[in-house]
Amino acid sequence: MADGRKRRGHVASRDDELWDQVSRLLQSRRGWSLEPQTTPGAPPTWCFGSGGESELSVSVDGGTVCAYLIDNDQEITLEDTEALTAWLDTYEPLFSRRASMTSEVFDELLLRTIDEWRHQGY
Repeated sequence: MADGRKRRGHVASRDDELWDQVSRLLQSRRGWSLEPQTTPGAPPTWCFGSGGESELSVSVDGGTVCAYLIDNDQEITLEDTEALTAWLDTYEPLFSRRASMTSEVFDELLLRTIDEWRHQGY
């Protein structure tokens, strides 16, 4: 593709369109970077983190947006970029403040946040 992304040939155009929307959204947000395929056939992902460590990743698969909390092995599935924007606006600040917290405080807040996500159906 013209922008250098390598996508699986059988990926539906819905995934490509959704990926383009996700890319436009995350390019404009501070702290996000595009990571190329890590293994053959795997889609590229957007990663968020500080200090060289990724804490969140976002990809598109099967017509949905998949947000993944790397340290907690937790996946959140979102319908579209509107849902992703709402989710990021609510929870991204927690990850942005991580450097100013002890790991215990961050872990406690994150566990409470994950419980909230589960109650909301993510």
